[in-house]
Amino acid sequence: MPETPAPESLIETAVLNVAGRATLPFQAARADRSFGTAFWYNDLVESGAEREVIRQYLVTADRRTRYDIGQFTLREGLAEPELPADELVLPGFVKKWTALGDLGVAAMPTTDLHIHAERKAWRWTTDEITSGLAARPEDIALLGPEPLPGYLLGHEVVHHPESKTPERPQTLLHGAVTRPAPDAPVRWSGPLPVGFDGAPVFAALPMPDEQVKLVCLGLVLPAGDGSDAEEGADPAAGDRGIVVTFDLLRPAIHSLTPPRTRRWWQRG
Repeated sequence: MPETPAPESLIETAVLNVAGRATLPFQAARADRSFGTAFWYNDLVESGAEREVIRQYLVTADRRTRYDIGQFTLREGLAEPELPADELVLPGFVKKWTALGDLGVAAMPTTDLHIHAERKAWRWTTDEITSGLAARPEDIALLGPEPLPGYLLGHEVVHHPESKTPERPQTLLHGAVTRPAPDAPVRWSGPLPVGFDGAPVFAALPMPDEQVKLVCLGLVLPAGDGSDAEEGADPAAGDRGIVVTFDLLRPAIHSLTPPRTRRWWQRG
């Protein structure tokens, strides 16, 4: 699997340092369709001097989860010890996800992924989008109509004539984010290749004294009617997307009711 290309700026380096292992490419199993990118998110449930409780989810574009058998592509650096296989197939895929209202986003508890790893005698070694990295309402309020450099971290789809299964290399794309009005959605201007639906979007927000604050703004969805027309995406055409921001995502995920099982993945 090709490595993520070397970063060209300090901000790109920072994104890869904090979130390079936070993304997972997936698709309909054994089918050359419905490619997406999910990311690991830690929901901070409780924080105190003596106890911190975190629940963990995968988060992605809802429209990429609507099939019975899903397939994650596993890449180097996400597990210890290193895996002999590079695929993880999950039956009942659509039932594992919960749609977050009308946001166009779905979340899945990572319980089954941790149970699978435990049974196979390995463990996940991922990065996660944490409460500290996920943008807060006051961060989103800093965005305006002037373009701010943005960074999209996802997994494109690379077909090879000699292989039936496309490669899903991680790629960090440069674009821009804008918010035309305070009550308008945040827009992504830049490439949005096939496979990037659900990918996290990052930005370095300007702060006083010429400082910047790196945040994950949310995840990207294709602009338009939401139809499943991924074949029409053109990475060279500057496709535009909508960023579903964490001021909407955080409360929606936080309100999810965890399963009544001791195997629910929770650190605390």
